[in-house]
Amino acid sequence: MKRLVVLSLFMAGMVSIAGFSTTAQAQSPANDLKPTFISPTPGLYVNGWPPFTVSYPKEWVEMPNYMGDVFVAGMARPDIATGVYVPLIRIDVNSTPLPLEDWTKMYMPVFLQFATDIKVLYDKPSQLKDGTPAREAEVEFLYKLDPTFGSLKDTPKYNNFVLMTKRDLAFVGIWMIDDQGTIGEDLKKYAYSFTFLQGREEPVQVPPDVRAFLDMYCADTVSHDVKTIMAHYSDRFHHSGGSKVAYEQWFRKDPGSPIQMGVISQEATVTVFEPHGDKAYIDGFWLRKTKGNATALKASMSYRQIINEHGEWKWFGNQK
Repeated sequence: MKRLVVLSLFMAGMVSIAGFSTTAQAQSPANDLKPTFISPTPGLYVNGWPPFTVSYPKEWVEMPNYMGDVFVAGMARPDIATGVYVPLIRIDVNSTPLPLEDWTKMYMPVFLQFATDIKVLYDKPSQLKDGTPAREAEVEFLYKLDPTFGSLKDTPKYNNFVLMTKRDLAFVGIWMIDDQGTIGEDLKKYAYSFTFLQGREEPVQVPPDVRAFLDMYCADTVSHDVKTIMAHYSDRFHHSGGSKVAYEQWFRKDPGSPIQMGVISQEATVTVFEPHGDKAYIDGFWLRKTKGNATALKASMSYRQIINEHGEWKWFGNQK
């Protein structure tokens, strides 16, 4: 139970991952694959925007997401009766103006909330297989534990390998996590399977009432009035472990929120839209300008679903 609790603490804290799935990719060209949220393909994660894929072992089991995550999957270990899944892969997408080399400014405050004996084993520039700039690092730590669950001497060290890249304001992290010491090439190769997809950023048409919802949401976001912004969220909103209340606090305090970034204009471009009854999957990007920066940059739309409540569209999150 102790190991289950500490692993949950790690994944809940990340607010502001056998062989590659070549068979699945051979059967369906990557650009024809639907995002994982709509149509899961074992062994392959497909993101809406930024459009990318990441491979992982097909036998790994998808797990609940937490704030910041878009996907989590891990191996069910027969030697762990508590149900802990390690090694595992976490994929997160966040909006931030930070450059890759300043990744610790975004992630380290989170580590400090739940970990001790934190050691950055290395931190260096890298690149994806297509030459896109990236950065890789590995962090070793022990969990801080509530006395109810025992002492630190009873817990293993965890190692977290992370490969990071950016597409405009979208900061993507692929985390490989294990309790067997330094992360080896057998796990790193999954992070490096990261592939940006081409030809999937063209706008798609959405119904007029959905377009009106997005335009009003953009206008209210630029107003920086949090109460008005949150009126666009269903009271049942739940996204990667975060409730409507949690995301209200994100708007007010997080450096990556449009308010804290000083967004002065925002437009919505939808690249994926698929209706399902009173809900619809929606993905794409916000084109944002901020104070002191005349260049508009893309930020992930990220919330995945909208729901029609009494004739009014609202954000619903990535709950299923």
